[in-house]
Formats: sequence, C-alpha cells, structure tokens
Amino acid sequence: MRASSQQKIDDRVFSLASNLFGFGNTEAKKQMEQTIAMPLQLDNRIIAVYPAIIEEAFATTMDNYRKYIASYNFKTQAENELIQKHNTSVAQFCEENILTEVQKGFKNVFLLKNKSLKPRAYNEAVTEFCECYGMIVEKKKIQSVKYATEIVFQNLLHLYNSQLMKRNEKFIKAGLTTKRPIQEFKINSFLVTELKRKEIQSIAICTKTVRNHRQRLEEAGVFTEYHFSGQNRPVEVHINPEILVILDIYTSKVKSVENKQLKCVFWNLLPDNNESTRTILNEYQKNENVENISQDIRSSGEALTPSHLFFTGTHTSKERISNQGAGAKTVKVENTLSEKLQNLILHPQELAVNLANGEYHNYKPIDIRYLFKEAFSGTLTNDEFRELALQDFFKSISKIYRQSTPFAGSWKKAINLYYQNKWIAFTGNSFNKSVLVDEIQQMRWRIEWARKWFIKNQFPPLFPYEYFDMTRKTSKEVGFEYTKGKWNEHLLSIAKYDALKKKQACDAVRRKESINHAKKCETALNRFFKNKVTYTQLYDYVQNNLPSEYIEKLPDLILKKSLQDNQKTIAIGENEVVKYSLFEF
Repeated sequence: MRASSQQKIDDRVFSLASNLFGFGNTEAKKQMEQTIAMPLQLDNRIIAVYPAIIEEAFATTMDNYRKYIASYNFKTQAENELIQKHNTSVAQFCEENILTEVQKGFKNVFLLKNKSLKPRAYNEAVTEFCECYGMIVEKKKIQSVKYATEIVFQNLLHLYNSQLMKRNEKFIKAGLTTKRPIQEFKINSFLVTELKRKEIQSIAICTKTVRNHRQRLEEAGVFTEYHFSGQNRPVEVHINPEILVILDIYTSKVKSVENKQLKCVFWNLLPDNNESTRTILNEYQKNENVENISQDIRSSGEALTPSHLFFTGTHTSKERISNQGAGAKTVKVENTLSEKLQNLILHPQELAVNLANGEYHNYKPIDIRYLFKEAFSGTLTNDEFRELALQDFFKSISKIYRQSTPFAGSWKKAINLYYQNKWIAFTGNSFNKSVLVDEIQQMRWRIEWARKWFIKNQFPPLFPYEYFDMTRKTSKEVGFEYTKGKWNEHLLSIAKYDALKKKQACDAVRRKESINHAKKCETALNRFFKNKVTYTQLYDYVQNNLPSEYIEKLPDLILKKSLQDNQKTIAIGENEVVKYSLFEF
C-alpha cells in the first residue's frame, strides 16, 4: 500500500499565480492543494481472497464497460457542443476587437504554462482565464472513446487476470486465506503487444498505440489512481470499481462494489445556467405530452438509451424547446448507425421482387468500416446483423444477372435457402457479429471473382436457386460454392507471397551481414599492416567480432594482403624510376 504525501504550495508561487490568473483567496489555494494531493481510495476497492477475472466476471465487466463508455461518450458529445460554442465566441470576439499587448502577453504566458495539461483541466483553466482577461483563448476538444479501445481493454483485462492468478498461486502455496483489497494493475505496453492466442498475435499494434488507448481510458475514468514509478517500470492503475467485477475462487462468488451505479465521474463538469428546476421525471413527462408519444412506440422490453435520459442540445436549443406549446413541432433526432443499418433490412419477398426487377445492378455495398463499427460497438443483434449481411450479399451479386431476367420466385427460393443454412452455428444460433464481418469480406471477394469469370467466359449464370445451391461445388456444375476453392487458393497465394517476402528479407539481412563482416576484416588487416595493432589484438578482434571461418582463414588473408601490398610497392617504384629517367633525359 502506498501512502501519498501531502504537497504544500509555496506562498511565493501562489502569490505569483494569483497575480497572473486571478486566484485571490485562500479557498482557491486550498482547492489547488487538494487537487495536487490524490490519496488512494481504498473504500471502493473490491475485497476478495483469491480474485480472478474469468467466465461470468469477465463478461459482466465488459458489459459494465460498454454501458459506462456509452454514457461517457454521450456526455463528451454534449461537452464538445459547449466547447464549440465557446470557441465560436472566442473567434467572434477576436474579429470584433483588437487584442492589447497585455492581453497578448498574458495569452502567450497562459498557453506556455498550461500546454501540458489534460483537456478537461486545460478547459477549466481557460474558463478562469477568460473571466479575467476576456474571450481570447479557445478550449480543447474532448476525445471520445472509440470502438477499437474495447479490444485493447479486453486484452488488458486478460493481462490483469494473469497478474492476479500469479499472486493467487503464491498465497495458495503459503496457505493464506485472508481477505484483502485486489492488487493494482501493472500495465506494461510491451506485454500487451506480445499477447497471443493459439500462437497467433492477439492485436497487431505497437506500444505507442497501447499507451494512447490507456491514456484515453484514464481520461474516461475507466482507469483510476494512476501511479508512475519511472520509465523502466510498468504504470500502476486501478480499474474503476463501478466497472470491474471479479470472481473469488476461494468462495466461488462473483464480487463487485456494493450499491454500484454506473455513472460518469466527470458529469459535474458541465455547467448549465439555464437548468430547469423541475425533476427529470416531470420534464420527461412534459416532453412526452407535448410530442404525443404513444405507448406503442416504446415497448416495455426496449432498453433505454442515453438519448432518452439526458439532454444533448445547447442551452439555446433547450430554452427554445421548453417554450414550445402543445402544438409545436417535434425536434428531429438523427438516427444512430445501428438504426440506419436496421432500416436497410427489407422483407425477403420485397427483396426478391426488387432483385427480379434489376434494381440493384448498380448497387454499392455497405462500407466495411461501418460494418466493423457496428460489429464491435453497435446495438443490432446477431440475427439482425446476419440478415443485413445476407441481403447486402444478394444485392451485390445481382450484377451477374444484368443480361438475364430470373423470376422473383427463383430469387425467393435462393434467399430462403441462405436464410436457413448460411452463417448458422451447430447450436442453431447466428454467428457472432465480429465473425460475420470477416465472412462478409470473403463473400465480396468471391462475388467479384464470379463476376469477372462470367464476363471472361461469356457464359450466362444459372437461375439463382440453382446457382446458389450449396451442393454445386465443382467447376462443371457452375455454382457459387465453387468460388470458395478459389478463395482458399487466394489465401495460399498470399501466404506464399508473404513467405517469399520473408525469405527475401532474410537473404538481404545475410548479405548485409557478410558485406559488413568483410569490411570489418579488411579494416582490421589495414590497421595491422600499418602497425596500429599487434597480431594478438588482430586475432582477438577477429575471434570475438567475426564468424568462425574468418579466424580459420586469417593466415591466408594476411599472406594475400602482404602480396598485394608488395605488388603495389613494386609498381610505385617502377613509376618513380621512369619519371627519374625522363627527367634526366
């Protein structure tokens, strides 16, 4: 357990700060001292005998993480709207007014002193500075937590569990069964990049990327009680107890902080001078009555999203909404990515009719980046995502029927065939969304190969139900399943190409090493013949720094080098004799 030391602010330093930035009372000094002193919070630490993050504990922790990040990103969006409003005011103020030399000087000093602060601390300092010297400094935008950070957090949890299990092994051997707070999480960025699953690298990122994700999680409050012990030691943090859930192996019970409520720890950083005195419940009921929202729209089983609980607009828009009467128009809320993708799903019969009418001959597939985002952070279920992928597949492959007119019934049979058999596990459930994204990329490659094959051979495709028959796997049967073999050949060619590149790289390294060894040997021989090193020093250098074959050939190399030097000496002597003879003549 580390005890934090209370740091005091020197009176001279505080006096200078108060003159520069307007801290004029003792309460501000106490507040600054409290922000410097950050003692460890042991009250919210989880207590267990042999803690581990496995099975149900791991799944629950990831669920809590997603809820927390959704709330945090929602709050960050609202905060960035206020920041944008402030920056707009700053730009307008600087256009309408000419800054004095004093304002410019204080602005430069402020930017120099606070450039290393984190965005929220920096924005607080900007607010205090602008109250004294005018709207002349812009605030920094707060970065939200991206979906890729969830993958890094999963690997960090795996690393944390490994640390806990190592400590549990020591305590089990010693026979200790005393309950104690869980240990801190020691984050080593290099170990995160080296994590593997079945001899395959888990995530292909560098240590700098890991540190960036860790810093973003610290800003979001997922990691707390940050402690830096030096560049040669791992960073020590604690996972927010509102997120972390552990399994006590000793009692086989899942444990977490009592009376836990997922909330954003920075929510009080958003001041609202126009805040309504009504409660959230009354305000929600008032908006519900104004907009005539029926009970049929939101069923009891529908989960409430953050947009139903919090207000994301600016102060001006909030005031305008509160002043609207019963007949006012409802405010349009932009659909989320999941809602937009869900709206693309059609009824199978309607899809079959559209395919028969050739409405998708110029269809552009859904951007794979949106599908990746939906797969890792969206709200669509696995079944909905699977149906969306299947319909995107049929829309994309309809290009091969540009010169033919299959009936809607044939399309409907093909759609039903894929709905019943494609991307379904042996349990009867749909594949996970993260797995389906990889399958979608494979299918798109196979569609393009089939399209080029029909163009090259000028062969009309079979009717959809026959062409997509999963038993047609040979080239003579002309079925789509044959393209799976071509996909496997494509993967093998990529693997051979990668192997060839690795072989060429290894050959290049060996060539460079042999060239460097030859240069080193030649340099050492030149120093020996110039009497700069002795034979013993030459022998030791070759033995310790060059391959073994050089030490075996050293006598021959010395003899060859001496003969070359003698020939050069004889040639130089003959040239001098000729020059002397010409001069005498």
